Amino acid sequence: MKTFLILIVMGLAILGTYAYVTKSSLEHITVKNDAVAVDTGDYIVKFSPSGEFREIYMLFGGEYSNDKLLINPITLFGLEMASAKSIYASYPDFYRCTSPGAELAKPRVEDLNLIPADTSVLYELKETIKEYDDNFASDGDRVCVALIGKALSMQSAEVTGKDIDIKDRLQPRDFYLVNSSNRVDCKNLLDQ
Repeated sequence: MKTFLILIVMGLAILGTYAYVTKSSLEHITVKNDAVAVDTGDYIVKFSPSGEFREIYMLFGGEYSNDKLLINPITLFGLEMASAKSIYASYPDFYRCTSPGAELAKPRVEDLNLIPADTSVLYELKETIKEYDDNFASDGDRVCVALIGKALSMQSAEVTGKDIDIKDRLQPRDFYLVNSSNRVDCKNLLDQ
């Protein structure tokens, strides 16, 4: 009987995870051959791939939004690993606000506007943000993430039902299609 109850609880946990992933759906985002269309409801933004995107970042924060009015559901704030290693060589505690190295890192931290290719990538990115938040709250290890995908070039932002392109009215930002996201050990990378 005890084993049966454990199996039921495990099954419910798996279903809960499945519901969590599917609830965070990307129904308003279409990806085909690395071309992306995002339907915000008010307008449809179309992107074409403009190059490879493959980088490892040390995170300094991140946000997820289920609001389809936003073009990208995930934003990470990250420092490229090459820059992190360079600063780390002189200031091993540079990720702390009180470190003199923090002033070197701040202007190099990038806002990464990410469009996940599918719900499994979305889930992994959300888990990366959660791990960062948990570690930050407990003064834990830094979180690094390896991202692979495509840099995107915005082609248009057409108002739904009208022949009006508002692309030039949108704030210029860099967007990336993420096909793969994996957390990696920051400490090992910094010490290499």
